[in-house]
Amino acid sequence: MKNCWEIKKCSAAQYLNCKAYLEGKRCWEVSNPRGSRSLLLCLQMGCPVYDIYMDDIDREIEYRLRLMFPFLASVEEVEGESS
Repeated sequence: MKNCWEIKKCSAAQYLNCKAYLEGKRCWEVSNPRGSRSLLLCLQMGCPVYDIYMDDIDREIEYRLRLMFPFLASVEEVEGESS
């Protein structure tokens, strides 16, 4: 699995200041990615990393949304039961 700085071909000046690189994580795993206000902003910009790892990133976004808005899970469960 390639890292985002390899996919985007970032220069050393960019990735040496990148939170994902410094923490040894993938870009979608850090809490506040440098250079992007949120994962959603990155996705709107047509990120090549998203094109490759879309399923992993979508799962991370869903997980974060459920942490921020736990009531959404119960709403989805109720809607599922009524279908």
